[in-house]
Amino acid sequence: MPAAGRWTNWWRRRQQEQAEPVEVVAPPEPSPDPEPAPETPDPWRPVAGEFALRLLTLTWEAVHHIGEAEFREQDAERRKVLFRIDHSVTRVRRLAENLRVLTGEPLDDPDQQVTSLQDITHAAGAAVENYERLHFGPIADLAVAAVAADDVIRILTELIDNADRYSAPTEPVSISAHLTGDGDVVIRVEDNGIGLNPAHVPWIERLLDSPDGPAAGELKPAHLGLSVAAVLTHRHRSLRVRLVPRRPRGTVAMLLIGADLLCETPRPAEPEPMAALDAVPEQRRRAIAGDEVTMVLPVQKAMPRRVPASVRGIEPPPPPVTTRVHQTAWHDDAADFNAGVDAARAKAPHSTERPQKVEGPR
Repeated sequence: MPAAGRWTNWWRRRQQEQAEPVEVVAPPEPSPDPEPAPETPDPWRPVAGEFALRLLTLTWEAVHHIGEAEFREQDAERRKVLFRIDHSVTRVRRLAENLRVLTGEPLDDPDQQVTSLQDITHAAGAAVENYERLHFGPIADLAVAAVAADDVIRILTELIDNADRYSAPTEPVSISAHLTGDGDVVIRVEDNGIGLNPAHVPWIERLLDSPDGPAAGELKPAHLGLSVAAVLTHRHRSLRVRLVPRRPRGTVAMLLIGADLLCETPRPAEPEPMAALDAVPEQRRRAIAGDEVTMVLPVQKAMPRRVPASVRGIEPPPPPVTTRVHQTAWHDDAADFNAGVDAARAKAPHSTERPQKVEGPR
């Protein structure tokens, strides 16, 4: 076939192919996103909780043995060394308890009891490194119910520890507890440190306000103390924590304790008067009179619970429908309360009470 014929036939076939409808194959539709797999629990969390429990057991044994050595030691210098070792073990115990809190494992407090605010503030201060820097101001003469006393001590310990670590070694840390007009108590921890990093403020507020506590992805190694405080705070409906800047520098950490967690401070039982011995059985009378070494002590009655009505004189208002309203009011009230205390403090002399070493939560 001549070359011209071959080109003609090729051109015709080309035109026919272009004229025929071409079936367009649509690209495959993307498959819908698969449903997220159910979140599997972290296998290391119970392991870490068990590790913390064993560490707590060892620290309790160490505290017991060190206490015996301190009691028997007569040399003052060696007793100081034993005291420093005891204080270090106490801080290790606090870290082990924090690990149990962050892993979601329960903290068993077998000796729960009503604790006065005076004892709570001193016990919390005794668990930080530089407890000798603490200055205690006015402390309301009230107590915290047994169900929340140990958690309040742990929360306050973390707030005091942050104030101690983020302020100069020469600067004091002030602690005070004030009764509000609503029957609540606000514990203030004030320092003259570096203050809050503005970049961290949104994270801190979200951490302390979230009812579910800190998420696993939001934990920051530099702020583990605040994470522990957030978890413990949300275990009790009437506890709130708020951090605000202090003027001219520093931070004020405020712990709000609701009136439903407060009660009167337990008082020691008064000795039984000798005039009432006639109404006591003979065996008991001899014991009280001192004829026997072992004495049968009277049973101390439980102190009445403090309720908001005992402060306000009216029935407490019903709880809010949402927690957001209460949180916003708490933020506003905290700022007003902070300004009022600062103004009152400027007119009154500062307290110079020195802290004392007190055992932490058991």
